[in-house]
Amino acid sequence: MKRTVSTIACLGALALAVAGCSSGGAADDASGGLSGDPVLIGVQAPMEGATAFPQTGYGAQAAERYINEKLGGINGRPLKIQLCAGDGSPETSVNCANEFVTSNVAAVFDAYDGTIGAQAPILTSAKIPIIGELGATSIADALPWGQAFYFSGPLETSALGTMTILNQLGKKNAALAVTDGPPSHGYVDKLIQPIAGNLGIKVTPLYAPGANTNFTTLAATEISSSPDVAGIIALPEDGCTGLFKALRQQGYTNTIFAGSCSQFVKDMGAQAAGAIIQPRLWVPASKDHAPAEVKTQLDDFASAMEEIDRGGEQSARSLYSFSGMVDLAKIISGIQGDITPESITTAMKNVKDYQTFAGAKVTCDGKQWPGRPSSCSHQAIFFEVQQDGSLKPVDPNGFIDLDPSKVPGAA
Repeated sequence: MKRTVSTIACLGALALAVAGCSSGGAADDASGGLSGDPVLIGVQAPMEGATAFPQTGYGAQAAERYINEKLGGINGRPLKIQLCAGDGSPETSVNCANEFVTSNVAAVFDAYDGTIGAQAPILTSAKIPIIGELGATSIADALPWGQAFYFSGPLETSALGTMTILNQLGKKNAALAVTDGPPSHGYVDKLIQPIAGNLGIKVTPLYAPGANTNFTTLAATEISSSPDVAGIIALPEDGCTGLFKALRQQGYTNTIFAGSCSQFVKDMGAQAAGAIIQPRLWVPASKDHAPAEVKTQLDDFASAMEEIDRGGEQSARSLYSFSGMVDLAKIISGIQGDITPESITTAMKNVKDYQTFAGAKVTCDGKQWPGRPSSCSHQAIFFEVQQDGSLKPVDPNGFIDLDPSKVPGAA
């Protein structure tokens, strides 16, 4: 069942079905004392179900408060989010999209929800742009220019980045786990395996259940193929920690590929050293090795998460939502006149060499990635876990260019 996440908790099961129950962020007022009509932004976040990443919603909630309290809102008006909790089903996503249209949101922020594709026909028909930090579905990624914008690139960025860094590290046999489900199978079959094959890498995918995973068994299965790199394609944060601990406990000493997970570093201590992480941004654990301006931004993110009592949920996924929402708010603040879906679309189209929050410079001209006009970037960043738990960029320059032509079917 779909539910929206409200500022004041709704009472009982009946409230879960109330469409108007959604209004924003944390457990108290997030307006920052700003007056005027709020700028309403829909947020679609995968917060429920077997493949839930609730951190995606927490990051958006923290951003709402930060934007209003620290950035002065949107030209003095409060930002208000309408947060819809996806549960992995297209039906729930469609219900959320219909609520967004009914509420007259100015845009929808995709907080890395794999079912956002089900919303695309509804939102595009209403001329409401979809904006996100990164895409989780090729449907939204492939929308015509102006209907969707992703600051750090399309779904293919993760697949190409994974295989690119493993190839650069000389890895030829990988055993990688991913949460079981149709989107995961499509991602592996259509992207991971073809790119890996082109680079001479053998990938053995393991499909883990969304709940009650036996990490001891999963780790043993990965190790049984004698990989020179084990780990994940995509798992929830607790799944990454469980698997990586089991790998080390069973004597695996080779490289662990951790995807966008980051919380395992604190949990595992020195045993996490050598793991490779592929987030889309400078993440909290990379602060010691980050440029000065990024260090300040990561401090702001940490403070904002503490403000909504989610300090322990600082992860790549919560940062993605936070960063993307902050960048969206700054871009919207440059609009002269009414803030509407149409004016936001125009503002996004005009983004050029914009320095994102804890990320790379982006240009949303529809030409950054062949066949993916939604993409504002073709860059990636990779980190290696150090003995002290910090993350050091694999490339001293931080972000590097990827070659989208390596992706099968690239125009």
